[in-house]
Amino acid sequence: MLDLESGPVHLSVEEGIGGTSLCLSLTATVLQSNSRVVWLGRSPLNSERAQAILAELNETQLERLFILEFGNNLLARATALKPLINRLTDTDLLVIDDWCPSSGRAPANDLQAVRGLISSAGNTRLILTSKAYESPSGDGDKWKSRGSQLSGVRQVWLLRQEGFRNHRLIIDGEIQTRLLLEESGFVPD
Repeated sequence: MLDLESGPVHLSVEEGIGGTSLCLSLTATVLQSNSRVVWLGRSPLNSERAQAILAELNETQLERLFILEFGNNLLARATALKPLINRLTDTDLLVIDDWCPSSGRAPANDLQAVRGLISSAGNTRLILTSKAYESPSGDGDKWKSRGSQLSGVRQVWLLRQEGFRNHRLIIDGEIQTRLLLEESGFVPD
């Protein structure tokens, strides 16, 4: 679905099309392999959506999922979690969902926190999400990313597939992958 083995990923998401659901789908896959997931989110997960996507996991697998809400203080949470994140391995996953606010520039504290998390994570699989925004300049690229200020991360896009209600495109460089969003999460289309 999405290559997490080639270094940190910044996923810019067209608003309201399932960025969190994609990360939950990836989380389920990692947990099924008996690895750990640390999930940092700006806001609480939608419990119905999380239950639907994680429903196939057993209790032992779910015990390897750590979910923390950071609200508007990612830097404090990132600092407090550094000892835990330092212990993650290359089979684990760190998700930072909506790492910056969905409008305006990314605050300096959020940028500092994310850079620290990327550094602390080492070889741990890492995915950061943020809302993409429409280019105000009309320079040919319809979408812009709040992750453009981050170095050392691969820019990936999750966009609607025009003309198809629940179909999405992951654009990772030259590779485009079609996905279908179902109640139980994303599946290849």
